[in-house]
Amino acid sequence: MNLNLENDVSQPTLEQLDSWSEQALGSASSEIREEAERRLRYYFPTFSETQAELTGAYGFSSGQERVMAVFPTIKGPADAAQLMTWFLHQSSKVFSQTYVVRRLRTLILNHLGVMNDEQKAALRTSLLEAIREKGEAMPAFLVNDITRTLALVVMFTWFDLSESREVIDQVLEGSEHRVLALQMLRAFVEEFNRELPARYIARQRRVVVAFRDKQLKSIFTHALEAMRAATPAAGSEATAEQRQALSQALLLQRDCLGFDFIGLAPDEASDDAVAIQIPSPWKDVIQVDGFLDAYFDGYTRSTPPITSQFIEVLVQIASIRRSFYMEPVRIAFVRRMSRGIADILNSAIGLDDVDNYHHLCRLLARFRCIHTLVEIEDASEYRDLLRAVAAFTMTGLTLWEWSPNSIPPLLTFWAKVAATHDVRDDENSAVAGDVISEALPQVVREFLRAMVTATARATDSGDSPLDNIDAVLENVGSLASIGRAAYERCAPVVLETLREMAAEYQEMLRAGRDVTVIEQQLAWPVYAVAACIGARQPYRSLPDDDRRDGEMFATVLELDRLVQQRMQSGIAAPPCEPLELALLQAHVAFRTSFIGEGGHKVTAVFSQLSSMVGLQDSSSVLDLILQKVLFNLRTWPAQSMVVQKSLQLFSDMTAGYVSVRQVAKLDTIKLLLANHSSEQLQFLQAIDEYKQRALYYGGLARVLFAAETPPPSQVAEFMHPWSITVDELLSMSDEQLAQDAVRPNLIRTLRDLRGFISAISSKSNFMRVFEWLMPRRIELVHRAVRMHSDSHVQIAALKFMAEFVYNRTQRLNFDVSSANGILIFREASQAIWTYGRLVLEARGPVRNVYKERYKGVAVCFNILTRLVAGKYVAIGVMPLYGDVALERAYHTALELLRQFPVADVIAYPKLGKAATSMLEVLLAKNNIELVQLNEPSYEQIMRLCVEAFDHAETAVSSGACSVIDGLLTAAIEGADTGHSSKLVELVRSRPDITQHLLKTMLNIVLFEDRPNDWSFSRPLFCLMVLHQELALQYTSQIVQYQPPERQEDLIAALKDLLASTELVLNTANRDSFTQALTHYRRQVTAKNLVLMVPSSQTLGAPVDIMKYDNAQDASEAMAE
Repeated sequence: MNLNLENDVSQPTLEQLDSWSEQALGSASSEIREEAERRLRYYFPTFSETQAELTGAYGFSSGQERVMAVFPTIKGPADAAQLMTWFLHQSSKVFSQTYVVRRLRTLILNHLGVMNDEQKAALRTSLLEAIREKGEAMPAFLVNDITRTLALVVMFTWFDLSESREVIDQVLEGSEHRVLALQMLRAFVEEFNRELPARYIARQRRVVVAFRDKQLKSIFTHALEAMRAATPAAGSEATAEQRQALSQALLLQRDCLGFDFIGLAPDEASDDAVAIQIPSPWKDVIQVDGFLDAYFDGYTRSTPPITSQFIEVLVQIASIRRSFYMEPVRIAFVRRMSRGIADILNSAIGLDDVDNYHHLCRLLARFRCIHTLVEIEDASEYRDLLRAVAAFTMTGLTLWEWSPNSIPPLLTFWAKVAATHDVRDDENSAVAGDVISEALPQVVREFLRAMVTATARATDSGDSPLDNIDAVLENVGSLASIGRAAYERCAPVVLETLREMAAEYQEMLRAGRDVTVIEQQLAWPVYAVAACIGARQPYRSLPDDDRRDGEMFATVLELDRLVQQRMQSGIAAPPCEPLELALLQAHVAFRTSFIGEGGHKVTAVFSQLSSMVGLQDSSSVLDLILQKVLFNLRTWPAQSMVVQKSLQLFSDMTAGYVSVRQVAKLDTIKLLLANHSSEQLQFLQAIDEYKQRALYYGGLARVLFAAETPPPSQVAEFMHPWSITVDELLSMSDEQLAQDAVRPNLIRTLRDLRGFISAISSKSNFMRVFEWLMPRRIELVHRAVRMHSDSHVQIAALKFMAEFVYNRTQRLNFDVSSANGILIFREASQAIWTYGRLVLEARGPVRNVYKERYKGVAVCFNILTRLVAGKYVAIGVMPLYGDVALERAYHTALELLRQFPVADVIAYPKLGKAATSMLEVLLAKNNIELVQLNEPSYEQIMRLCVEAFDHAETAVSSGACSVIDGLLTAAIEGADTGHSSKLVELVRSRPDITQHLLKTMLNIVLFEDRPNDWSFSRPLFCLMVLHQELALQYTSQIVQYQPPERQEDLIAALKDLLASTELVLNTANRDSFTQALTHYRRQVTAKNLVLMVPSSQTLGAPVDIMKYDNAQDASEAMAE
């Protein structure tokens, strides 16, 4: 087809298209970008625009249908592709080429299937010619984008067009443009290795397997030959083209070896121990004499950055699965790799470059992870490698500032060596046992020394290795693996380092010198102790090892005593957070390894602790840990990480069934229960750290109620401080409560009570709090809600109410004759009504609409949801005896929904989720009769559900579907039984709403691939029951806009869906429709039926889906 672009007067000029492309991709103004995008979409349509635009923009009552406007010359995807490739050839602007390639990729991904073989071949040829003509002048990223788009065409036509399979061969055979050919091959490998959207996975996998078996090896061989040809000229005198060719050849090899050979698509951040599952037919390429020599020779000849690329490829080669080699070949491979690495390390070739250094560390770790090296443990290469790596490690550990990410792979290498080392071979020089036994403690010593030194230097630069806690724990974890393998030799090293530094610290304290730096340095040996104790394996640990653990932990406790004394003294130095975190980690590790949940019997560790620090059993250690936690809570500010970790440790100690009972017996916890609100605990004075207060009071609640029936006097004594505080607050006037001096105490009290009751799980214990709170003290919550001038107080009160009404673990299941449930409902309804009135009557401007309006409304919705979903109140009887609590709560919630714009409700995630959850519960089958819906509320709810369909969280869109399903099911069943209700009349009087919903849901189900199709199928069936003719008409209209090539398969799939069941609402028919929708999804996925968005140029002849008996009839009708 000829588009006659030069003769079309409505065709924009090339300069205009270039200008719009530059504006769309480069303008700083969002308005200019959107306008340019709109213009370009008109000329370069992809027929894949969002379906929300089809029906959503005109509202329920407009009756208009939207179609996408496109350039009149374009009649379908083939025309659009031809216009895009024309623009790609004609324009020389990078912005234009980048934009049109991205549009073309989207078009190919979704609609290449509607083109005939001639059009596909023309598109493939045009892209290939564009690369050949302009590739050398294009930036590398653009060559990559165009080649990836070409690769997509090749992938989708692999089995249909034999010429497509020959494209890669043409690139391989082309002698000109060597660098460009290597770039193209890289893009092909990347695209074939890239995971496409789920609907293409099955088809892609078949093509990828064929590509892997037929082409990938040839590509790797081509890259290998290119590397060998370019290596002799790889020195500093090489031309730019030679260096670029060598670099592209190495990168192509790296990508080939990193290909997903087995179809698992592993994450790029996966563990370095993952082996490359290279196919056996590659043996004739890799298992040849001198294969590794080419890489080591190339490394010595070349200069950075190419040298690091050589090592990157060696990393991949070292990761090839061990079973790829037969034993004699594997021995030769391991020996040559070991010798090559040792030569680089001994001669220090290129190790002054940070990339070379880092990738060499990775090579060591990957080589040792994949290969155990047992094949050569009695050979000289093994001994030479270990000695070279040991010397390299001693130097490398001191280079943290230069290459911090290189230390983990170095430690991984030695951890793997240590894991397979038998201490009985320590003196066996035949298997390098003497080298290993000598190196392991040296690695431990040098790591600690290097980190201590780096920490001292960091006090000036500000970049400390202690800043990243996760990296610290990872490194000391590897260090512990090394140490545990030779604990007799390594544990004394750690202990000696700790004692020497602790003695120096003590001396500095006595002399009154500044201890800021040494406190930070002390964190490293303490972390090492924590890691060693935490790495203990009970079934492998000997009594001597336990005694060493006890000695190290006792030394940590002595250091902790010094630190606490320093903090309590008048020394003017801020406390050291890294050291405190390390000390906490040591306490956590000891509790985990030697006490745990079950409580271990006395072992060798407790005898050592008893002799050194007087701790005789697990109870005494637990008491000491608890004292440590309380000390931190008294001395550290609420925002510090120390308080968070301390509270988390306290929560963990009280979380287990056995451990909480052990803690409950301690004297320290009894004292804490009696003084839990002490002003000495600094974090309790803050009002913004609710999570910390929840951990604290949640742990105390578990301890208080650890016994089945705690004495009432004990509970009363615990609640006594709150009783005094609440009673004092209740005695104040509203003006006094609103004062700045009183407000923090009010917020703290509400949050503490909320955290306390959140941990109560039994009905009997909850009743203790219920009786304490009701009916007098609950008034404090209502008075706090009425404080409209302070949203923080209101939110604290509402969140307390949300926790109070939460039927967590069935703790609110009262007896049938009990009125407690109704009392709770009344109080909660009063809080909702009070806050709702304040929000609805507010007229002044707000500074932060979420904090001052939406946040409280979301909590009110949660309260109502928990009230109704808790099922501990017989709400159906409340209207019978004139209780207005239910009507108030429902009316207020619906009024609040109507008050706010639907877009705002969905835009704030917590508010949107709370609103849909509430509606789902309120409009459930058992409750819907209690909701007095009027037309504005009905319309607002439906608008909200339509907006929720596109919510980021699947749970919200599924909840919206459930709301619609509940409403329409009740309306249809009411109409079928002749029961005239307001809901039935609402649905009948507003058919525009249900018709809009039907079209919107059909658009979603037919045009999109959602993970919650089941949820959409339920309300969709109800809508089709209401509007059978419209459903058939609308689906037929969608078919009209599809290309003739797709209509046959689409009609067959839609007919199966529409004729799957009788359109009568019952459970069996609904389930049949859901199954049919699942079958439809499988059909369109298998046949790659990606529907085209209706456009102004693609309307075809009318069709009637239900009249076609089979695909042949459909073909004949369309041909006619």
